[in-house]
Amino acid sequence: MKADKTKKNNRPKRVTLNAKLLTVQLGSLCMALLVFFIFMVIGQNALERFYLSEEAGLRREMRYIYDLNDYVQQYGLCSTDADDLSAWAKKQKYVYLVIYKGEETVLETNGDSVQTGSIGSVTNLVPPEGGTALLTPDEDGCYAIAFADGVFRVSLTEYSETPLYNMVTMLALAAACLVLLSVNLQYNRSLTRSIIRLNREVQWVEEGSRDAVIHTDHQDELGDLARAVERMRRAIIQRMQGEQEAWKANSSLITAISHDIRTPLTALIGYLDLLEGKQYQNEEQMERYLRASRDRALQLKELTEELFRYFLVFGQAEMKPKMEEYDAVILLEQLLGEHVVRLRSQEYTVQTFMLEEPCTISVDVQYLRRAFDNLFSNVVKHGDKSRPVVVMARLDGDTLRVDIANDVPARPNAAESTRIGLQTVDKILRQMGGSFEVRRDEKRFLTEIALPAKRTEQEGET
Repeated sequence: MKADKTKKNNRPKRVTLNAKLLTVQLGSLCMALLVFFIFMVIGQNALERFYLSEEAGLRREMRYIYDLNDYVQQYGLCSTDADDLSAWAKKQKYVYLVIYKGEETVLETNGDSVQTGSIGSVTNLVPPEGGTALLTPDEDGCYAIAFADGVFRVSLTEYSETPLYNMVTMLALAAACLVLLSVNLQYNRSLTRSIIRLNREVQWVEEGSRDAVIHTDHQDELGDLARAVERMRRAIIQRMQGEQEAWKANSSLITAISHDIRTPLTALIGYLDLLEGKQYQNEEQMERYLRASRDRALQLKELTEELFRYFLVFGQAEMKPKMEEYDAVILLEQLLGEHVVRLRSQEYTVQTFMLEEPCTISVDVQYLRRAFDNLFSNVVKHGDKSRPVVVMARLDGDTLRVDIANDVPARPNAAESTRIGLQTVDKILRQMGGSFEVRRDEKRFLTEIALPAKRTEQEGET
């Protein structure tokens, strides 16, 4: 018992496929999120370190300022030429341009939209010698560019890192999706591989392979299915072995009984011929012939009973008992009483405890008689005459139980050739809605018949 409990506790805990799938989904999602954040952190740090450094940003800003200055000088633009300045900003894609006159905003544009302010009176900044722009930032980060209508302060903001940030985000999303897809594909691949393996093993079983190995290492629905297939495989093997044994028993039984029947039948016919021809010298010899004939007839009866038991157990067709209702007390007194008398006549000591509580049972009497014949025949063949045989009938709730117990001698007698007597009883009882149980050890052998019963009221009860 302790070993069974230890084995049960050591068995891996069963996890359903739904739980596994949910675990894989959650795990892959966590891994994907982790990969996404790692890529984002690495990508953003790389951008801030190399692309968004102060030196790199200043170089790009100066490049745009020089390009704007060349554009203004080339086309002689005024600060109010909003369309031309907007076209330049749009061409640069990621530039936001603001032109100031003093503290007033003259123009704002990012290429897609333009806003203009109030210019008022023109008070130009003094341009450097030669009339060129002052292409160095002032304390506000503005540059002085000479337009056709004067020198104006220009603030330029470039945001070319936006597509790079978008690219980093897309790469992080792609990496996260790749991880999510890979984990799920790996799980599905493992699950599919297990299903294919189980399908292949089931095909082997279907083809009749006795040595097919069914892997039952999964602790989920697939494992349950594999274990069911394994039980089915073992059942098929046992059935095939049983059929082979039955076939061998059938052949042996037919051969043996054909010989056994021929011998007593020939002797019986011979004795009957002697009696019919009155070939006996006196009454004593005639009685001896009669007794010999009776013994041969009983031997033939035993052989035919053995044939009945065999075909009842191994025959294909199910028996169809004719069920009728009987008084259990009276019926058992008749059926058990016959066998008790027979045992006592053969020098057995019998202790009987007959049924006392009134009840009725629904049985086929002929089949029930055959069941008792088999059980008491088993007692005669294997029972110890030096120990009492106990026959007990009792009512247990709504069940009638009949127990037959006997001791087994230290040197047991030879067992019956077919060993199907108890199987016959079991089949008879099951066909009549009852059950049959055998309990045995080295010294004691007990059989118990159980049949559904209905209690009846005794006379005088209210």
